Amino acid sequence: MESMELFNQRADEYDTWFEDNPLILEAEIEAVRQVTPSFSRALEVGVGTGRFAQALGVKLGLEPSRAMAAYARDRGIEVVEGYAEALPFDDGAFDAVFMITVDCYLEELAPALHECRRVLSEKGNLVMGHVDIDAPLGAVYEEARDEDPFYRDAYFRGTNEVLDQLDRAGFAVTKIRQTVYTFQNVVQEVREGHGDGVFVALCAVKR
Repeated sequence: MESMELFNQRADEYDTWFEDNPLILEAEIEAVRQVTPSFSRALEVGVGTGRFAQALGVKLGLEPSRAMAAYARDRGIEVVEGYAEALPFDDGAFDAVFMITVDCYLEELAPALHECRRVLSEKGNLVMGHVDIDAPLGAVYEEARDEDPFYRDAYFRGTNEVLDQLDRAGFAVTKIRQTVYTFQNVVQEVREGHGDGVFVALCAVKR
């Protein structure tokens, strides 16, 4: 099933997961917040149901799934329909671009990174959150592929691979944080670095 069709059909299920796991969501938002610089013009690519954008004060999102976009609009986010590989915005339009748990639905990450770089102003920042498949809990994602519709066709990457692709795309990483060490809905620490937490947040400046 294509990602957009998946999210159109299962937007309710996707959003309810965060409702049922508020402490995990809180930890992920805090990790992203810790790497987020100040901004005035921001875009979230793949805004989904808008939970991160709402929490982080991002007012504009891009989303291909109409069902997901409807949730984001209900949370006060302006949503433009489109894809990460062809952003419908001018060069240098934003000083910050967010892309959170989007890379695992992109077979090739480079085109999206180049588009993010294009729409960033000079010294603009890309803030990413991703599933680190090389972390201990990464094995759980791999084991759940056959049963979980959101994981079945995902393209999970390790943080080292993401860092390499960011470097190739013309970004320099300035901050990195990790969290989520158990899938139990409990308070989870945000730490510097990567390798232990399955959710990694990072900030990369446009070179």
